[in-house]
Amino acid sequence: MEIAREIEAFLAVAEELHFGRAAARLHLTTSRVSQAIRGLERRIGAPLFERTSRTVRLTPLGETLFEDVGPAVQQLEEALIKAKRAAGREPQGALPVFFANSLREEVAAALVHGFAEAYPQIPLVRYAYPSMQHRKWCDQPRDDVFVTWFPAEPGALDLPRVQVGPVILREPRSVMVGAGHALARHDVVDIEELADHDLLYPHPVTRRFADAWTPPITPSGRRIRRVRRMTGSYSEEAVTIVVHENLAHITITRLPPILLRSDIVLVPLTGLPPFWLAPIWSVFAQNSWIPAFADLAAQIGARAGWLAADGG
Repeated sequence: MEIAREIEAFLAVAEELHFGRAAARLHLTTSRVSQAIRGLERRIGAPLFERTSRTVRLTPLGETLFEDVGPAVQQLEEALIKAKRAAGREPQGALPVFFANSLREEVAAALVHGFAEAYPQIPLVRYAYPSMQHRKWCDQPRDDVFVTWFPAEPGALDLPRVQVGPVILREPRSVMVGAGHALARHDVVDIEELADHDLLYPHPVTRRFADAWTPPITPSGRRIRRVRRMTGSYSEEAVTIVVHENLAHITITRLPPILLRSDIVLVPLTGLPPFWLAPIWSVFAQNSWIPAFADLAAQIGARAGWLAADGG
């Protein structure tokens, strides 16, 4: 039981990169979470996190454990799902859909409206959620769906035990910088130019996912200086860090107004493929309406022209 609590605490801190948020998520005190992490580090014999007064980061060993421990946790969760099936649990009568908070309102609204028209008997419950929370659907038995961004074909991103629906929208990339940054005066930025600047390296979903979002090198082989500053996976934090630390950040081109500020600039980026918007859900999901939503969302995107290279 003790190691189960330690693993649970480790996964929460690894995902949040913040002891306070991890403690709130687990309904524990911060000191209890810290104690569990120290116990796991003693058990392994090496630190799993680098801690400062301002940041929490995974060590290389911590990143490896984070990526490797999932299957063991999933076996336990799969056993619970099988037990629920054996007990005769029925699929939910409603469909909870989480939309990335970096998604434009008109896109989310069109998907919600389209589903309501096609399936009026099934209430769709809409939520907003941080954009980089893919692993919550990979690593937990859930009966809901998350519509969010992918930097490449999802099957190539090492996401464990997950279902991904067809692409809904393709969005070109941009570089987010503060208004005073040297790139803010450019009309267009090529990926090769980013080797001359420090780039914000976002909270990793998986290593391949992070490298597809912010590559370690340019196509010509120049190293890109990736800087870890994020303590979580919140878009609002990325905007603040970009401005205050004079960093560049690769992001989607059309952000919702709530994330736009007068002191940031979005410059179109060339040399990298567009982002994908697609639905993701747990392989353990029992809600039979999830595939129907995923297929309908792709049809809506195709009819609206969202699959064009410029995102429609």
